[in-house]
Amino acid sequence: MPIPAPNLYPDFNTIRLSHVCLNVRDLAASKTFYTEILGLQLTDETDSHVYLRAMEERGHHCIILQKSDQPGTVEVMGFKTFDEDDLTKAESYFKAKGRPTEWVERSYQGKTLLTSDNMGIPLEFYHKMDRLE
Repeated sequence: MPIPAPNLYPDFNTIRLSHVCLNVRDLAASKTFYTEILGLQLTDETDSHVYLRAMEERGHHCIILQKSDQPGTVEVMGFKTFDEDDLTKAESYFKAKGRPTEWVERSYQGKTLLTSDNMGIPLEFYHKMDRLE
């Protein structure tokens, strides 16, 4: 099977998958697994969220564990855009495709666009995230 050609000129530029928010029933047990078994670094935690990052990650987090009655589901997948203008382009793109769009507040992130893919999986796009040493 041939490798598909890349889209070099998309409607908006996404740099990479940045983070994922996972729903978990037992926040403490999940925190233990991700920190003590997988070796992720704890960057912050609240009663409902645990923020983690991998060893070479410069952004504040790459995984968020969220306490939920629906464990094992993905709450949202986050993507970093090339620049701030790409957020507005992304909003226009998803609106034109009939997808819902909403500007949301997210801890440790700048302006963030929430939408969903064609299967309804929540996606968020941002350009700036707090950085750690």
